[in-house]
Amino acid sequence: MNNFFMLLLRYCKKLVFSGVRDTHDSEARRKIFLINIFVFVAIISLVVLGITAFIQHAPYLGNADLFIAFTLLSLLFYLRYSGNQVFCSYMVASLMNVFYCYLFFTGGVSSTAFMWLYTYPVLALFLLGLFGGSLATLLLFLFSLGFLIFDLSSQVINVYDVDFAIRYIPSFMIVFALTFFFERSRAGAHEALVQKQEASTHLVYKLQRKEKQLELAQDKLEQRVFERTAELLEMNKKLKAEIEERKKAEQERSRLETELSRAQKMEVLGRLAGGVAHDLNNVLSGIVSYPDLLLIDLPAESPLRGPLKIIKKSGERAAAIVQDLLALARRGVMVKKLITLNDILKEYFQSPEYTRLCSIHPGITMEQHLNKHLQVLEGSPVHLQKAIMNLVVNAFEAVESIGRVVVTTENRRLDTLVTGYENIEKGNYVVLKIQDSGMGMSREVLDKIFEPFFTKKQMGRSGTGLGMTVVWGTIKDHGGYLDIESSPGKGTTISVFFPVASQDTLTYQVETAENKQLDHGAGQSVLIVDDEVEQREIGVSILERLGYRTWAVSSGEEAVEFIKKQPVDLVLLDMIMPSGMDGLDSYRKIIMVNPGQKAVIVSGYSESDRVRDALELGIGAYLKKPYTIEQVSRVINEELTR
Repeated sequence: MNNFFMLLLRYCKKLVFSGVRDTHDSEARRKIFLINIFVFVAIISLVVLGITAFIQHAPYLGNADLFIAFTLLSLLFYLRYSGNQVFCSYMVASLMNVFYCYLFFTGGVSSTAFMWLYTYPVLALFLLGLFGGSLATLLLFLFSLGFLIFDLSSQVINVYDVDFAIRYIPSFMIVFALTFFFERSRAGAHEALVQKQEASTHLVYKLQRKEKQLELAQDKLEQRVFERTAELLEMNKKLKAEIEERKKAEQERSRLETELSRAQKMEVLGRLAGGVAHDLNNVLSGIVSYPDLLLIDLPAESPLRGPLKIIKKSGERAAAIVQDLLALARRGVMVKKLITLNDILKEYFQSPEYTRLCSIHPGITMEQHLNKHLQVLEGSPVHLQKAIMNLVVNAFEAVESIGRVVVTTENRRLDTLVTGYENIEKGNYVVLKIQDSGMGMSREVLDKIFEPFFTKKQMGRSGTGLGMTVVWGTIKDHGGYLDIESSPGKGTTISVFFPVASQDTLTYQVETAENKQLDHGAGQSVLIVDDEVEQREIGVSILERLGYRTWAVSSGEEAVEFIKKQPVDLVLLDMIMPSGMDGLDSYRKIIMVNPGQKAVIVSGYSESDRVRDALELGIGAYLKKPYTIEQVSRVINEELTR
């Protein structure tokens, strides 16, 4: 039962608000509400009255009731689907006006239809407002008043009497007046309410504008906070970057100071080594060169050949030590050629020095991992082998008793700057890595291992303090870099980066390879220029034995004067002559006298730029002291036939 009433209530609510749209205001909704209720009640009433009229044998009235009921039903459907309440209001008021006029004209059943007319002012004023409702009501009243006058004065129509007219006219006017005042009061109240709503709406609008302005201000404030925060973050980032740059600059300054200190030490040592090497080379020339002359004259079965070879070999070893001094000072001129690092390593591993090293340290295992496709580099085999020997010896001596040493070679390409023990530039490198399982080194030791005369070994027995310094100088002479990883108790790994040789590498020095077959002259004239008497005597003896006509002078000035008087085929020119002009200046004067003069520079010590200038000026070759008879014969023959 409750469900039935709930369902009925829902359908009644739906029927009452049929035709309402979201765009309708409260006044339009009220009129639609009134139209729906009035029309619905009117349809039911008209159907009942129509049926009643038919029962009471009043067919015209019954048809009129049903027709108006059908018309109102059609209007109800139109309102539901269109929502046009203005048109429907006028249609309802007009239809009811016509219908009430018809009812008043006919009098209805027992002349009671006039009672419906009292409802019209309410309907008209509610639907059409004060002006429209009053006008419609006035039309209905004028019609009823006119009909009453006609009815009372006519003898034919006799629907109403005088008593009815006296009662009807004032009662209708009273109903109209009450309805008018009520509607005016309601309309005034509605107008006031509308004004208040508009005022409230305006206030809400202003509040909304203020709220939007507040939101906009808040957004601007948030944007300013965001921008300021971003600026602060950017400034903080720049400050951090500046601090990092300053740290890097400080580290770079410290590194440069360390390198400067090391360079200054090397410069002092270089001056000492250079002076000593120059004097030693002059002394060693007799020890190395005279045995060659004696061996040429001695028969093969002579017992003196063995001692002479020992003397020559000792002199050559002493000369190699002198070259180490020059390499240490990085002031020697190295003979470079295209080589493979694996070949240097294999040659060292087959040397007596390496065999002796392994016998001294039997508990150490050597592992070799050599890349079979190693790229070619440009270097001096003698100096590289000496550096490799020093590195391997240090690795063996770092292992106390039992351990291992690993030697690895590989190709490596660096696309960016690598920061390690020193900064390694990007490029293609041949890398030599020597790793040991020894005691390792602290940071303090790492900072000093390349300093001259620094050693942790017992001086005079296993170390002189120059081995790693020679390694450093050799690597730098080859344009290479070093990286060291070591810590106490964890062993040491030394990586050496040698730049790969370019395809267009040219050497300006003559390779003085050993050649046992002598190249004899055919009476060509040679002038020896050297400030040392012993050097002049040795040179004259060797060259005359080789078949050259030889003269010797003690200075560059004498050489210039000699050539002015007697031109020669070749000048053997000492580079360093303390008194007077050196070899480069002497050659400049000589070619002014005899342009195109062939010459060979001879020295055991020379500044690299001076040698390079001499070679670019036209000197054909460089011959280092002390030289053997095979070396000088080959160099002179190549220069004369050039």
